[in-house]
Amino acid sequence: MEQWVISVNKQASEGLIVSPFYLWFLIHSTQTGVSMLNFPSKVILGAEQDAWVSLLVAGLSVHLIIWMIFFVLKNSNKGDIISLHQQLFGKWFGNALTLGFYGYTILFVCNEIRSYIEVLHIWVFPMSHPWELSLIVLLTSVYIVSGGFRVITGICFWCVVIPSILLVSLYFPLKYAHWNNLLPLLNHNLDEYTVSAHQSLSLYQGVEFLLLYYPFIKNNEKSQKWAHIAAAHTTILYLIFAFVIFAYFNIQQLKHTIWPTLILSKVIQLPFLERFDYMFVFNWFLIILPPICIGLWGGTRILRKTVGLKARPALWITSSIVFIIIVFLREPTTIERLDSLLSGAGFIFLYAYIPMLVIWISFIRFFRKVRPIGGNLK
Repeated sequence: MEQWVISVNKQASEGLIVSPFYLWFLIHSTQTGVSMLNFPSKVILGAEQDAWVSLLVAGLSVHLIIWMIFFVLKNSNKGDIISLHQQLFGKWFGNALTLGFYGYTILFVCNEIRSYIEVLHIWVFPMSHPWELSLIVLLTSVYIVSGGFRVITGICFWCVVIPSILLVSLYFPLKYAHWNNLLPLLNHNLDEYTVSAHQSLSLYQGVEFLLLYYPFIKNNEKSQKWAHIAAAHTTILYLIFAFVIFAYFNIQQLKHTIWPTLILSKVIQLPFLERFDYMFVFNWFLIILPPICIGLWGGTRILRKTVGLKARPALWITSSIVFIIIVFLREPTTIERLDSLLSGAGFIFLYAYIPMLVIWISFIRFFRKVRPIGGNLK
């Protein structure tokens, strides 16, 4: 009977791993990038003022995805999707599937950078070229990633803690809130809730990178609670912003507003700061750094493990591909297409491919009488 050998040690060396507590910030920071600036305009397309229900349902579904990811990784030879693909599908086809995930990470990073640069270009630097701003963001991210996973983890921590101060700014638009905008409650049909839920799912993309950095989490098999806390944190944050924005804007205004979260910042007037929205935009740089760094690191790791490149060349190759793609994304329509492509790819990966892996692993374990004995699945 075939044996499915699983390594007892699914962790990287002691000098590379981080505490399970940081899984909270690693996951949460990758889920709250540039999409927070415009998500209300998207999620209202179906359920309108009741879109918060779809947001909540989508957030709850992420907890199921997290359970599936941990189930998959516990059956991986080295604790990541790279080795799991090789176990399930062989070296060549397994590496081909992993390189498909590499393409996804490239799209993820491109979308974060280009979407944020579009905000900077229109809001602050209308005379600058997008590729110049993109190069600055990309080089900053490359510098952080070159420091290793622990440096990236520290960036994720501080880039969650520091921007949290912006939550205080929600007090100012609340003074002009019209809570009647949220009424009537729960008056939409299932199809409309489904449309909003589908738009909401892309907001929670980022949890899939756990499939790559799982070996770098200390006592990773016992760290699942921190992943669930991260998903809950993300869901609560989106709900808070959604309620405030829905109360400030009516549905027709939201449908014609590209970045409603930024518009809220223009309401704030302080005697010592004339343009608080500028501070808001530049502070958002801290929010997009974690998903960009995690994506670049993930792409670098994939090239190292599949192609055999060293870390530095793999990082520069990944960054170069990202920059070349960004240069060709000149029009707003191309940015929207990239966002739609990434949303579709993320939906297929999270809600189709990962469940398929769970079913396939369960199939193997059941029909081959597989059970762990001394580190081997027999």
